[in-house]
Amino acid sequence: MSEIVYILMGSNMGDREKNLQRALTRLELISGLEVVATSGIYVSEAIDMEGENPSFMNQAVMVMYQYTPSALLSELEAVERDMGRTGKGQKLPRAIDLDILLFGDQIIETEALSIPHRELLNRPFAMLPLLQITPDLIHPVTSTPIADFVSEQDEQEVILYKDHVGRDIRT
Repeated sequence: MSEIVYILMGSNMGDREKNLQRALTRLELISGLEVVATSGIYVSEAIDMEGENPSFMNQAVMVMYQYTPSALLSELEAVERDMGRTGKGQKLPRAIDLDILLFGDQIIETEALSIPHRELLNRPFAMLPLLQITPDLIHPVTSTPIADFVSEQDEQEVILYKDHVGRDIRT
């Protein structure tokens, strides 16, 4: 049985928009994964990184996935490596960053994996693209609408760069 999964893609190195497109193309090749919807592309300042860093472009992707969260994590990390990502977990510029935000209603907390993403409710650059796809999404831990965690200031600081929400009309 497939689960609805939300993935955040981010890039702040090189041709950021092209990096997001390449990552999306790679996601579509993952066994057991079907892309259902994509948000527009948002731009936000790089936070929690030392020194001057280019801003990030972020895009949320809603997928149906047939296998386990740990299997998906392995697949996403392989895409990151193939696209030149090094220093996973370090606050460095990156061509691509792929994070599992939500995996159905599952709550998982291990050293390798935290679902829902432990920083989701503190990251407007993740919440806004996510809410563009599913505006009434409920956080499985707080049982509160994710939209309740977005402030007006967040909406001003995270800028919609390219609005092209895509949905698979078969679902």
